[in-house]
Amino acid sequence: MMLIIMKPSTREKLINWANGNNWSASHPLDMERFWKFVIEAYTNGDSQISEDEFYGSLSSFYDDEDVLTDYYIKYENGIELLDCYNKEKDGFQ
Repeated sequence: MMLIIMKPSTREKLINWANGNNWSASHPLDMERFWKFVIEAYTNGDSQISEDEFYGSLSSFYDDEDVLTDYYIKYENGIELLDCYNKEKDGFQ
């Protein structure tokens, strides 16, 4: 299997989110920045970021694997939603 590395602009959005994220309490802007990362990832074709790369990018910001897993699942679900939306929009079923 080939290792896929996320594009720099995708990583930048992820880091921007992590840097401003209030890890101890949820804030609406945290999720807005997170969804901007997901949209950037989708737009850049970074729809298969590995868990290792995702966790590695965030390890200096937060180390609770359960929380990171929750965000990774949100990333995967966001990518899937965007993919379904665009297929529907383009008339594919």
